[in-house]
Amino acid sequence: MYKTSVLWLCTLLWSVGLAVTPIPSRSPDKNNNVDCTGPIAFSSTGSTSVHSTGLVAFKQNVVNLAVTWDREVGVFTCACSGLYQFSFSGSTEENTRLMLKKRLNNGKQWTPIIATKPGGGSASILLEVESGDQVAVHLDGNSKKFNTRHEQGIEVTSFSGYRIAKS
Repeated sequence: MYKTSVLWLCTLLWSVGLAVTPIPSRSPDKNNNVDCTGPIAFSSTGSTSVHSTGLVAFKQNVVNLAVTWDREVGVFTCACSGLYQFSFSGSTEENTRLMLKKRLNNGKQWTPIIATKPGGGSASILLEVESGDQVAVHLDGNSKKFNTRHEQGIEVTSFSGYRIAKS
């Protein structure tokens, strides 16, 4: 009985830990010395996991010229306002789709911007983003997993963003 209770408690604590997704601060630290005059861009590939909130985490950075891109959480926090282009792609289960969402600096809700059809695909969009706003790719649907049979040595999941104009 004691071993079962301890095992159950450990399992519960572990699952609660997985359910808590750390979201990066929306107020970029002024000590980061973010250079808003230079290029701001990121590109990551491969899905490592999907947080309980639907946020997609990524395996590796291909390019990271954005101090506030957190691939492990899957959230870009804007440090320099402007017009950005965001692109994402992936293969999902039939009843699930990828969705780009934005959360305003002082907002609590993620707002859907653009999505793929069920089963996945790709999308690109131009989006005005202000300092402190957050942008991320979410899985939306019953299944919170990718269709991994398409990832056989080649990453099919990606998320990229770059600023094309300052505001």
